[in-house]
Amino acid sequence: MILSNREIRELALQTDAPMIQPFSEEQLQGASYDVSLSGNLTVLKCIGSVIDPLDDKNISDLYEKKSIGDDGYLLSPGEYVLAELNEMVNIPENLTAHLRPRTRFTRGGIQVADQHCNPTYKGILQVGLFNAGRNPFLLRRGLRVAQMVFEEMKSVPDEDKLYKNKPDAVYHDETEFRSAKWSDEGQKLYSDVMRSFKKGDK
Repeated sequence: MILSNREIRELALQTDAPMIQPFSEEQLQGASYDVSLSGNLTVLKCIGSVIDPLDDKNISDLYEKKSIGDDGYLLSPGEYVLAELNEMVNIPENLTAHLRPRTRFTRGGIQVADQHCNPTYKGILQVGLFNAGRNPFLLRRGLRVAQMVFEEMKSVPDEDKLYKNKPDAVYHDETEFRSAKWSDEGQKLYSDVMRSFKKGDK
């Protein structure tokens, strides 16, 4: 079941573990909540080498922090950034949340990366924005760039499956940008795939 504005408002305004902070009635829609840009950006640089997802330093070299100034930030055609949201979300254990683009941005050539929030995720999301159009696009602080949809699950997950309890929940409680991290399972899968490619070359 998708939550309506009534349930979203009630959960956002509860004094114990509010679901959205800060909350604005103006950003509340009939079945979603508009999320906005804080002004902090992380730009993906060209580092002139192959990206190895198992090399943390290699990954961290990708990023450069920037801010949206008073005049805004021009997102160039073909440019991809990670944009920090104003809102912190705290997803209850019986809900999941989905970050989806707003129609006006997709019609303007801006692609907003979908994100899925598992039950008990808490943090400030970094939203991927890609300019697929032919013109520079002006980003401003406070711009409502995406919408969050909340969905009630049929049952509460097992304790060890709640996001807050997973040992590889590297983005839990994120309040500042964290670079891409691969879980042990992801690293093993990547290594296995690379080994199979090397064997196939022989």
